[in-house]
This record gives sequence, C-alpha cells and structure tokens, in this order.
Amino acid sequence: MAEKKGIKNSSGVDRGLFTMFLKMSPEERLLANDNAVRAILELRNGFKKQKDNKRGSERNT
Repeated sequence: MAEKKGIKNSSGVDRGLFTMFLKMSPEERLLANDNAVRAILELRNGFKKQKDNKRGSERNT
C-alpha cells in the first residue's frame, strides 16, 4: 500500500496497519490483541502437539 504511493519506510512499519489501529477505539484494539494472542496460543499448542505426536510415533517404531 505504502509502496504504491512511493513512500519508503526504512523501519519496516506497515503504515496501513498502523493507520487501521489508530482508527480503532481502545476497546477494539484490546479485542484485536486478545484475538491475536488466542491465535498464537492455538498455533503454539498445535505445533507442540504435532511435535509430541511425532516423538511418540518414533518411539513405537
């Protein structure tokens, strides 16, 4: 989005995402954060479960 306007951002910040969060109310920002944390935990737990399942199947062979 920023690249189309010719604006280069050397810090790597997504200005579109930044603007989106500024438009949100504090409650909406907290909800978005809670949703992100929940997704991260689900991914982490799923990865751990998959890793544990692989270890268990290697022991049985």
